[in-house]
Amino acid sequence: MIVVWSGLASDVGGVALFLVWLVIPLLYLVAVGRRYVRQSQENAQVAVRARDEVCQIREEHREGSHDLDAGE
Repeated sequence: MIVVWSGLASDVGGVALFLVWLVIPLLYLVAVGRRYVRQSQENAQVAVRARDEVCQIREEHREGSHDLDAGE
């Protein structure tokens, strides 16, 4: 293990390759994370709109049933 590290330390290309090997997964996680956050926000907006529509329909239904009760 120490021999590998000392070999990498003397080889600048090896060190650069090692750093790239460390950075690429992090960049991938950031890209996937940003995409996930964007999709989650869009899905949350759709869910809020759907909830608002359901609440509006339920309220209209309640108002309609009150009108029927008042008319009888």
